[in-house]
Amino acid sequence: MTAWRSHTAWLARAASLLVVALLAACGGGGGSADPVANTPTVAAPASCSVADQRSWLRSYMNDQYFWYANQGTPNESAASMDAYFQSLLYKPTDRYSYTQPTAQFTQFFSEGTQTGYGYSLAFPDAAATHFKVRFVEPASPVGQAGLLRGETVVSIDGYNSQQIAAGALPSVTTAGVSRSFTIVNAAGTTRTFSVNSANYAFATVPVSKVFSVPAAGGGTAKVGYLLLQQFVSGSSGALATAFNDFRTAGVTELVVDLRYNGGGSSTVARNLASMLGGSTLDGQTFAQFRYNDKQSARNFSYPFTTSGLPAAPIEGLSRVIFISSASTASASELVINGLKPFRKVVQIGTTTFGKPYAFQPREACGTTYNAVSLESVNAAGVGGFTAGIAPDCTVADDLTRQLGDAAEGRLSAALNYVSTGACPASASLESARAVGGGAALETAYGEAARPQMRID
Repeated sequence: MTAWRSHTAWLARAASLLVVALLAACGGGGGSADPVANTPTVAAPASCSVADQRSWLRSYMNDQYFWYANQGTPNESAASMDAYFQSLLYKPTDRYSYTQPTAQFTQFFSEGTQTGYGYSLAFPDAAATHFKVRFVEPASPVGQAGLLRGETVVSIDGYNSQQIAAGALPSVTTAGVSRSFTIVNAAGTTRTFSVNSANYAFATVPVSKVFSVPAAGGGTAKVGYLLLQQFVSGSSGALATAFNDFRTAGVTELVVDLRYNGGGSSTVARNLASMLGGSTLDGQTFAQFRYNDKQSARNFSYPFTTSGLPAAPIEGLSRVIFISSASTASASELVINGLKPFRKVVQIGTTTFGKPYAFQPREACGTTYNAVSLESVNAAGVGGFTAGIAPDCTVADDLTRQLGDAAEGRLSAALNYVSTGACPASASLESARAVGGGAALETAYGEAARPQMRID
């Protein structure tokens, strides 16, 4: 897929940064059982001069980069540290590593906020004639202005869909920049409104619900539905609320919607998997992380746990149903892959992005370097899914309905699976083509994110 430019700088939206949770943990594997002790020491640059930053970066990449033996030739005429970093990457294998301003990294992971307007768009037709709204952050400027998933974009600041996709809108990285939207809603009514970019808190769990559907063996099944957008530390409160509600409702099935979740913290990923897997998995291997051959003594296993979770696990689930797309990446894939040796996993949607790797972000002189430094496999040694994880039921993204609507195509298919144990007869290839701001990631145009899984 063509990589399109985002109109807002990318804001480290955690989308697939697997920050491998470097929190104290117990478990097997090489190296210490504590991931923190496995973190290689990296000295800071001697100074922030260009020469010292480049020297530091070369040394760091030679020692820590997963594909250090296949690095590119340094571009000594590079105009920026990002361009210099890009020249060192093992292309095209490495479609993951990137840099970002440390302020943006901190804003997202520590503060739980981002700067922009709060929407993403996708082409619903193969001819790419017009954009529809794919997702809206509830607390964002456009969310507060009433923009809804599924509405058609006529223009933004006077630019039509083709011009927007071609990069006509300038990037916005600061608050207070006005932008005008002309939108057509489902009833055919056209409206125009303007909002200013702003710093807003993103929703980690925008939707959680409980549905009652006919059970395959008779009677009624209580199905919990969780839409998880971000694997960040700020997810814990919303996850706790959702799982406590599920327990109170007596759910016997869970549908976890990761269709737009590009990843984030491996701690949060491990905690989610532990709450899904139940206490019987306590101490079993959730994931194994492997460094390059220079650092292999630091390899470690990361176990399922019952300690420090946002909420107690849901006990007795025989399976977990995941909703996925090509925007499902990294830490999201870690959860799916990590549960497979222990629980039946049913995947509905389309093939995931394909990032079985992780970062240990390194900051230097105001820039955070996210270079692949580890690969991950599950307890059975299965990993390497660079082409993505294929679904059991291929179902299109339904932009005509809101996320969490029982009639929305993918959620409907999941609920139908609970009732019948089968994919819907109408399951077909995804028709909506999303336009991404970054490396071939099916992230819609807008506040796009990188695939990230970070060790934190």
